[in-house]
Amino acid sequence: MMTGWQDPSSVVIPLFGDPKWMDGNAAHAPDKREGVDEDRKIRIIVVDDEAVIAETVVEILNQEGFEATAVTDGDSAVELAKTVVPDVVLSDVIMPGLNGIDTGMKIRELVPNCKIILFSGQAATVDLLENARRQGHRFEILAKPISPEKLIAVIRASSGYLS
Repeated sequence: MMTGWQDPSSVVIPLFGDPKWMDGNAAHAPDKREGVDEDRKIRIIVVDDEAVIAETVVEILNQEGFEATAVTDGDSAVELAKTVVPDVVLSDVIMPGLNGIDTGMKIRELVPNCKIILFSGQAATVDLLENARRQGHRFEILAKPISPEKLIAVIRASSGYLS
């Protein structure tokens, strides 16, 4: 059974989300594209500079049937994306070195169809997201902390699967 990380009444705040993949459009749903194995697990890279958070999220996601891997920095996530070819990257925004937004942009260069979901508990995120938006990048952002149930629902929606 999953335990909550936040009060169930907390609101997930999507900013700069890409409505093309959030509205269930079949053209963007992995299970609807040609050549995609519908039985394949959704591959997720979880990036958080706090290893305990990254590993806890991975454990929860793997228990829910995803194929998740944790890393603690953006550079490691980019390197892992070259071999894992993730469907989703779930990343903290504010991290030492490569921040989550830059990590997402670099991974999208390697894996253009990868969905990037960012989470943050810091106000500095808004400026970083606005700068990325001006460069043509759009990301889903979740307020930290987030309940496992809401996180799983967002991942499934972003991947074209029903929650």
